[in-house]
Amino acid sequence: MNGRLILLVLLAALCVSIAGCSLGGDQGPALTSLEPAVSPDGLRLAYESAVDGRLKLFVRDLTTGATQQVTTDVTDDFSPTWSPDGTHIAFASNREKNNVDIYTFDLSTHEVQRVTTGAGSDMYPAWSANGRIYFNSDETKAWLVYSILPDGSDLVLVTPSATP
Repeated sequence: MNGRLILLVLLAALCVSIAGCSLGGDQGPALTSLEPAVSPDGLRLAYESAVDGRLKLFVRDLTTGATQQVTTDVTDDFSPTWSPDGTHIAFASNREKNNVDIYTFDLSTHEVQRVTTGAGSDMYPAWSANGRIYFNSDETKAWLVYSILPDGSDLVLVTPSATP
């Protein structure tokens, strides 16, 4: 089974799990709030949750408890991570249907920008203090770590292609 097919199977299983089952098929609470990411100032929490069978991103004010859904696309949005200044959230999404890429969401303008555009699946972003977004990609048929600037420029392979 190739990496992309495995990824799609895992995403499908995750969506099924969120719809009301728990991990491992045991009865238990539904998985409705996943992959929490605390903002740099510690006042907000970004996370993903299922809406109409699709993963969407939410931001919760940890002081007031107010929650806002921040993505509404008809595809899945997941794995949120905050920019160092707390003004943007990077996330993974299958908005290109057969591919998962990294996107950013501007919290003030609500604009979404696609960051990665390669043929591989790009997942699990982590926004570093130096402003770069690190992520996993199977672009070379092996899961490796890359980094990129939020505007989609300066893609860098971070980890070697051979197993350490």
